[in-house]
Amino acid sequence: MRAITKSLALAAIVIGPFIAYHLAAYTIFCSGTRSSPEWCSQFPPSIYTHVQSTYWNVGFLRYWTLSQLPNFLLATPTLLLIFSFSVHHLRDTWLGSSKKKGESQLDLAFQNVTITPHAVHAIIFSFILIFASHTQIVLRLAASMPFVYWAAAWLVCEYPSLGRLWVTWSVLWGITSTICWATFLPPA
Repeated sequence: MRAITKSLALAAIVIGPFIAYHLAAYTIFCSGTRSSPEWCSQFPPSIYTHVQSTYWNVGFLRYWTLSQLPNFLLATPTLLLIFSFSVHHLRDTWLGSSKKKGESQLDLAFQNVTITPHAVHAIIFSFILIFASHTQIVLRLAASMPFVYWAAAWLVCEYPSLGRLWVTWSVLWGITSTICWATFLPPA
C-alpha cells in the first residue's frame, strides 16, 4: 500500500502542472464568456491539443505530405535504430530462453529485463511521432532517451560497420542541427 501511495504521489507531481495549466486556460478562455473557443466544448477541453492541431497541423497522418518527406528521411536513422533494438531486445528477452549456452556477457547485458520498459516506451513514442506528430522532433527528443544510447551501443557491438555509420551520422547531424538551431532554420 505504501508503494502505491508513493507512486500516486510521484505521478501527481508530474501530471499536476499539466492539469493546472489546462484548468487555468479553461478558466481564462471558457468561463463566463459568451463566445468561447471551440476547444472549450470538447472532451476533455485541451488548449494544447487545439493549438497543436490548428497552428502546427498535428494529428493522425496530417503530417504525411510530400513536402515533409525530407523530415521523414532525416528521422529515419534514429527511428530505425529505436525499432531495430526494441524488436531485438523484446524478442531475445521475452521469446528467447533466459540463458543460452555460449551467450556472452554483452548479449546478456542487452537482454536485461530492466531495459524492457524503455523499449516499450521507445516503440510507443516512435509510433506517435510517425503517425500523429512532427516526425523530425525525434531528432531532438531522442537525445534525452537512455534507450537510444543503449541501442547505439548494441549497434556498435553487434554490427560494427553499421555502428561506425551511425556514429558518423550522429556527429554530422549534431553539428548540422546546432547550426540550424542557431540560425532558426528547420528542422532543428
